Amino acid sequence: MRTLFVCALLLCFLTPVFAQRECGTVNYLNKSSQHNPLIAEKQNQVDQLTAAFIKNITQVMEGNDTIKGVAESITIPVVVHILYNKNEENISDDQVFSQIEALNNDFRKLNNDIAKVPSVFASLATDCGINFVLAKVDPDGRATTGINRKKTSRGTWLDDDKMKFSSSGGTEAWDTRQYLNIWVCNLASTILGYATFPGGPENVDGVVIRWNVFGTRGKVWAPFDKGRTTTHEVGHWLNLKHTWGDISCGDDDVHDTPKQRSYNRGCPSFPKINAGCDNGSNGDMFMNFMDFTDDACMQMFTTGQKNRMLALFAQGNVRNSLLSSKALGEPWNNTDTPAVVNTENKQTLNVFPNPADGFITISAGEGNDLSGKTIMIYSATGRLLLSTVASGNRPQINTSSLQAGIYFIRVSGSQKLPGRFIKK
Repeated sequence: MRTLFVCALLLCFLTPVFAQRECGTVNYLNKSSQHNPLIAEKQNQVDQLTAAFIKNITQVMEGNDTIKGVAESITIPVVVHILYNKNEENISDDQVFSQIEALNNDFRKLNNDIAKVPSVFASLATDCGINFVLAKVDPDGRATTGINRKKTSRGTWLDDDKMKFSSSGGTEAWDTRQYLNIWVCNLASTILGYATFPGGPENVDGVVIRWNVFGTRGKVWAPFDKGRTTTHEVGHWLNLKHTWGDISCGDDDVHDTPKQRSYNRGCPSFPKINAGCDNGSNGDMFMNFMDFTDDACMQMFTTGQKNRMLALFAQGNVRNSLLSSKALGEPWNNTDTPAVVNTENKQTLNVFPNPADGFITISAGEGNDLSGKTIMIYSATGRLLLSTVASGNRPQINTSSLQAGIYFIRVSGSQKLPGRFIKK
């Protein structure tokens, strides 16, 4: 009996301290607004502009539910700042790629679990037309992978933005008018992430995510292992509120999400009906990305949420500058940058020639035989483009089908040998 008790006690310590979703965005917003009343004033202006743009939506019956003056497809450059104290917190490039892929799937209605949306809500689920790509050019004009790593002496972080400043052990945001900044770090307590709403101070604008709920592969912990924490927080960054409006039966300023008395946790069974809001026999839309359910039970954005997000990119609104960002163009600064080193084993894949044209040859350091391994090449959006089995220790891969840009390489069975190359 004593042995069983000790084992159970150890299990408690080894189990993640979070078993339920905790979003820190609203608490962060309230504290920030108390400290700086201009934040609330600016966000009210953003909401007024957003409401005005939404009024310009053409009739849905005509088959066009987009905002006038906004492109049907928007691409947002992303930089991921990885702050780590312990090696396990220094997540792999592949884990980052998996999160970018998850964002694109969720915001483009390409997620493989979209079919789980109940039929009564299925017609409301939509492709938001928003794409996410790791930046190709840094603020100084140099080529970049869009992944910025820093070892820090700080072990944990609070929802107080200190991870966004080098003076407190963090790293500064890249120009927030040109990039979506995501800080991945060891958030304290049970918070999985938090975000800034549009209209706040530019130098802290972005999203913060706990390192072990970021992405779908690598060091991710269930039940938050499908990248939906980042999807949820990026939703806030794009001006979406929680579906219950953060008060009992509140308003999320979206016309096609049902009223909810409060948030939902875990994985409810449909229909989930809470008395008091008169939301009908279909109950809560608990499968919406802006609820608090587990990753496996989040599947959709609505048309109303899409329009609220797209309105931010209209001329005169706060996210419009991202449409003219140079972060996805060609580098204009050819000075050297520090080499990217994998801190787990101090080795990376060798790729040559780099920049490449028609073919690349890949090799690994001593003790890393590539023979028989699957070599996978990913785009900057995290999408798998090429896959081949290495016939020798120095495989040659035909890259003639790839367009010009930056690409990332993953070797099957290894998170310790990242690689990247530029296609001319």
